[in-house]
Amino acid sequence: MILVENILKKYNAVGINIPKFMIKWMRSNHAGETGAVWIYKGASCIFWNKKISKMSKEHILTETNHLIVMENLLTSNEKSKLLFLWRIMGFVLGFLSAMFGYKFFCITVDAVETFVEKHYNEQIEYLLNNNLNYKLAMVLKKCCDEEIEHQQDARSKVLEKDESKITNFWKKIVGSGSNMAVNVSKLV
Repeated sequence: MILVENILKKYNAVGINIPKFMIKWMRSNHAGETGAVWIYKGASCIFWNKKISKMSKEHILTETNHLIVMENLLTSNEKSKLLFLWRIMGFVLGFLSAMFGYKFFCITVDAVETFVEKHYNEQIEYLLNNNLNYKLAMVLKKCCDEEIEHQQDARSKVLEKDESKITNFWKKIVGSGSNMAVNVSKLV
């Protein structure tokens, strides 16, 4: 319990009331952070690839912190009822992309985090532009900034800029899948 309290303090996520209009967004954030944790759990099964193992161990710590924050901002009734699905989908995405090697895994992480950055920024901008719940906006900003660090870390590991048709197609699939997951998690 002390660990959870420390994480909530680190993110300044204590004493925040989530406005009704933000519940769907926050539900999708919770579902997304659940999926993110499981992406790295899936990738960590590729234990023989030291680079993937190292990145998974580093990134899963931050994603776990984000998940703890989201879990504590929502009541149990407000969370997605499809967490089992987000775990499975995250695991499969992490495992399969890691099976194709370190570069492909990094491209996948970049694609996921690019989507997440956009998703969080929509919420942050909405809250700030409408002078609504500044404290929540700052929690989301801290999470977003850390997601951008993961994105940049993954990008930096792909030495050359890969703009192949396969890479662009894969990034579109990952982005579309992420968008679909957000839309579903907002509802359920």
